Amino acid sequence: MKKFIEAKKKDTIGSGFTGYMITTYEHLLECLGEPHDATKEGQWYSGDWKVRAEWAFKSKHKKSTVITIYDYKEIVPVDKVTMWHVGSKGDTRRLEQFFKERGLEDGMPLYSGLGGLVEKIQP
Repeated sequence: MKKFIEAKKKDTIGSGFTGYMITTYEHLLECLGEPHDATKEGQWYSGDWKVRAEWAFKSKHKKSTVITIYDYKEIVPVDKVTMWHVGSKGDTRRLEQFFKERGLEDGMPLYSGLGGLVEKIQP
């Protein structure tokens, strides 16, 4: 049973940058499905064009954790991005659980905003 479900845009309010994830767009599509298109009108629209693709999930815990994965200020086409931003709100210890649940644990290091390796998530 999955412990994370898709989040709504309002759930992501107050989330902040947590680190980076190295992977391909294709791998994210396989594991997470289609991202929200932030270039089109609607609730996920990013009028400043800093984000073009974003996935957002929240835990089903009483006090939920929100996790976002998105491109940020990338100049390459979105399907060529390999350095993804990870954002979160709530208990960041649930990040590992989310990555495992979604099949993203293999070779997916999470980097801090300062560029240092924080941890490598092991299966």
